[in-house]
Amino acid sequence: MTEGDISALPGWQASFCKQIRDLVHAADDEVVETIKRTNQPYFTLSGNICALLAAKDPVNVFVYDGAIVPDPEGIITGGHGNPTARTIALRRDQKLPAARLRR
Repeated sequence: MTEGDISALPGWQASFCKQIRDLVHAADDEVVETIKRTNQPYFTLSGNICALLAAKDPVNVFVYDGAIVPDPEGIITGGHGNPTARTIALRRDQKLPAARLRR
């Protein structure tokens, strides 16, 4: 998903994806953004960090090594039994939990 691809998303999805992209790149200058699985942006730094997928309703953020990421605020919505990744589904009617995503 290039900048152009993000711009083609519905407004709320494009906004979430741009904000998440900015958060990930701000976390470390050496984060690399690449496309895998045809159109999914993946962010890597010595392995996968996270990936974005804009579905019909949610924007899904796949957080790798999710088993070691604490979730005291309960923003992780799926993959609780997966030892390598978790999912955070963000929906149109909610505010992007930027502070929680930075942790």
